[in-house]
Amino acid sequence: MKNLVWKSIYFGKKIFLWVIYLLFAIYIYYLVTSSQELGSKLIFGCLGGIVLIIVILFEYLKSIYEKMIYALTVDCDLNKAAALKETLQKKDLFNGFKQSIIIFDSLLLLDEGNYKRCLNHLDNNQKFFHSTLDYLFIYYHTQLYCYSFLKDEENLNNCLKNLFKLKNVKKKQMRGLFSWNEIAGMNYFHQNRNIKCLSELELIDKNRLNNRELTYLLHLKGQCLLKLNETSEGYRLLKEAKALGNTLAIVQRI
Repeated sequence: MKNLVWKSIYFGKKIFLWVIYLLFAIYIYYLVTSSQELGSKLIFGCLGGIVLIIVILFEYLKSIYEKMIYALTVDCDLNKAAALKETLQKKDLFNGFKQSIIIFDSLLLLDEGNYKRCLNHLDNNQKFFHSTLDYLFIYYHTQLYCYSFLKDEENLNNCLKNLFKLKNVKKKQMRGLFSWNEIAGMNYFHQNRNIKCLSELELIDKNRLNNRELTYLLHLKGQCLLKLNETSEGYRLLKEAKALGNTLAIVQRI
């Protein structure tokens, strides 16, 4: 039901945009055909044609980008996501999606289990990730998971400190990219306070999560339950995460 609603909204927006583009094309056609002078026809025709070509190219690239994001966050298909990224990079002649790909690469490397490469990627693009609070949030959140899987407790704790500093920033300056309950839960997990971890994770609204995010949440909850010797429920959640996570590295070792 949730997917049906989101798909309806998505296709509704697409149809509305293409109606606007069609009306613009009709208007340009009207200007060209109604103009008496050849110079006016050429000006209206050329300018209108250039605008339409740019708009159509952008919409084409945007559709590839959206498929790429869907492949990673919903299908959890890393090979498909990586292939779509390569296609986007080849066809994005003006590097309009360059910044989006920098963020995407950090998520892809994390999901592939290339944690050290992911940290290097974040470090190499540190200036970009520090340019806005949202990007900085993604930067520390991605680092958090990398250090967690690498069992680097010192850097992980530094990451958590930096994330909790961002929590005090006015909400209008940041979008709700990740759940603070998830971050608090991760903090408790690494302190071995597993009951507190589960309490925080229970507060997360699962309806707002995509399949990728839900996989990470289920994996963390499953690991928590195993530490509490609740093996039956723990393995059930890990099995659910494995089915949902498809090719994500996090579920390959379950």
